[in-house]
Amino acid sequence: MTLYWYFTKKFCTSFLRVFIIIGLLIFFVDTMENIRALSSSGITLTKALALASTRSPSFIREAMPIIVMLSGLSFCVGLARSNEFVVSRAAGVSALKGISFPILAAFLIGLFSILFLNPLVATFSSYYDTLKNDYLGRPEKTVTVNEDGFWLRQKTETGHIVITASQATQNGSSLRDVTMIEYDLDNNAISRIAASTATLSNDEWILIRTKKWNLSISEDNPEASSQKGFIIRVPTTITSEQILEGYPKAETVVIWDLPKFILAMDNAGFSSRQHRVHLQIELARPILFSAMLIIGAVFTLQNARLGNLGISVLVALLCGFSLHFLQNLARTLGEAGEIPIFFAAWAPPIAALLAALALFLHFEDG
Repeated sequence: MTLYWYFTKKFCTSFLRVFIIIGLLIFFVDTMENIRALSSSGITLTKALALASTRSPSFIREAMPIIVMLSGLSFCVGLARSNEFVVSRAAGVSALKGISFPILAAFLIGLFSILFLNPLVATFSSYYDTLKNDYLGRPEKTVTVNEDGFWLRQKTETGHIVITASQATQNGSSLRDVTMIEYDLDNNAISRIAASTATLSNDEWILIRTKKWNLSISEDNPEASSQKGFIIRVPTTITSEQILEGYPKAETVVIWDLPKFILAMDNAGFSSRQHRVHLQIELARPILFSAMLIIGAVFTLQNARLGNLGISVLVALLCGFSLHFLQNLARTLGEAGEIPIFFAAWAPPIAALLAALALFLHFEDG
């Protein structure tokens, strides 16, 4: 048992070292990128650091499989150089059994990524968008989706209009059960329009089967002066692309809120496939991390007996990056609807885990 804890401690130390190095590298590179890309907009070094501190966690989360693979590679190279694999096998402990606790540690790191890193990244990603829009003077996002449908906000010459609808069709260009409330510059409601449908066409909303209330006049009952009509045209600067891109990205939603958010998007008429794929990939992370560790170990086990450390490390790196590329490819195909969501999320890590275990056992027996 002492040997297992010793190997686990060495792996965790290697993981912390690699995590800190790559995390700092990502932070400094992102800071330089913010200065380069946004310097013309008046972004100072302090603001660039603030933006980098809120966006770097998302990059670190994306790099976590590579970090685990490099940690496992560093851990196993150290064991190979010191011949500790040879000593452990001479003591009657197989290499696979010897690294069973580090594999469990990698699995627990995957669980930690789900339980703590994902909510942290989602919070910081949302704050990054708000902070960047504030620094650049951009308007707030156009669309908000919740269990009641979705909400849009557009500016007008005399104030703004808040639009709410229960459902969207035709890629966001057609709305159902629409309510539009117009506000003046002092945020006072001046009119309200209810319509059964609203279609976005040629920079205007075409409302069908409408009823309009005038809220600006000082009378107790706006219903008395309400007007029913068939068509009302309302100018707008909103496009269907803005509607489709305006709802929160999957990375900005906490994993515990994703199922409810997916249901809300489905009810609102938006495609939730991207969010479904993201949810399943997040849940598959513990298996992916375990596979990455075994990939880092399997070729160094061969090296412990046969030498050629440099070639073994290179092959392990190529296999790890290939798995990372394969998962990203499967994710893209899953989001595009070319392959099932479950297959896109779970097939690459499970296949990599089984293949790495088979290769590990082959080298161990050989």
